[in-house]
Amino acid sequence: MQSKVTLVTGSSKGIGQAIAIRLGAEGYYTYVTYRTDKRGGEQTVKRIKASGNAASLLHLDVRSEESVQNVFKRVADEQGYLNVLVNNAGIEIPKNIEEDSFDEWRAVTETKINGSFLCTKYALPLLKGADNANLIFITSSLGDRPSPDYLAYCIGTAGIIAFVKAMALYLGKYGIRTNAISPGETRTPMWDVLGGDNDAMWEEFAKNNPMGRVSTPEDIANTVMLLVSDPSKYLNGNFIYVNGGGHLK
Repeated sequence: MQSKVTLVTGSSKGIGQAIAIRLGAEGYYTYVTYRTDKRGGEQTVKRIKASGNAASLLHLDVRSEESVQNVFKRVADEQGYLNVLVNNAGIEIPKNIEEDSFDEWRAVTETKINGSFLCTKYALPLLKGADNANLIFITSSLGDRPSPDYLAYCIGTAGIIAFVKAMALYLGKYGIRTNAISPGETRTPMWDVLGGDNDAMWEEFAKNNPMGRVSTPEDIANTVMLLVSDPSKYLNGNFIYVNGGGHLK
C-alpha cells in the first residue's frame, strides 16, 4: 500500500494551513507551499511534525509556470505520485469595476484561474499514479452569487466552478475525483483587507447565519477529510457549502 502524499497550495495561513495540518495529522506526507509568507509556512510544517508526521516546505507562485513545474518536479523526484492536490491559493482585492486596476484584476484572476490550471496540469501525471487520487478546489459562493464590489474574485471563482465541472467529467476516466468546497465567512488573514479585525462585523455574520456562527478553517479541513476518505470514492463533481446553510439565504 502506498503511503499518502498531499500538496496544498497557499498553506502558510488560514484555510490552507488548517487543511495541511489536518491532512498531516491523518498520516499524509504534506507539501506545504507559500508565496510570500515563509514564516507562516514554517509554522505549518512545524505543527505537522509536532504531531509525529512528515512535511516539507516549498516556495510556490501558482501564477508562474516555471515555479509550478519546479514544485511538481520536486514531488515527482521525491515521491513519484500525489494522492491529494488542494487548489486553495487565492487573494482578494475588494474593488468594483471603476476602482479595480488591470494589475489588481490580473493578480486576483491569475492566482485563482491560471494557478488552478497550472497546478492541475502539472500534478496530473502524479495523480494518475496514485491510489484514490483527489483534486479539491476551495471556491466561494461569490462565484454563483457575485458581488460587484468583489469583481475580480467573483469572476475568478466563477471560472473555477466551471473548471471543477470540466475536470470532474474529464478526469474520472483516470479514477481521479474532482470536488469543491465553498466556505462561508471564515476569519482568516485574507479578511485583513476587508476589516477582518472588526469584531462587530463577525458578530453580525454569525447573527445572520442559520446556525448562529461563522465557519472556521477547521470546518473546511474536516470536509476535505470527508472527500478524500475511502467511503467517499464515488463522490465526483460536487460543490459542498460549508457555511451553516448561509448560501440558502
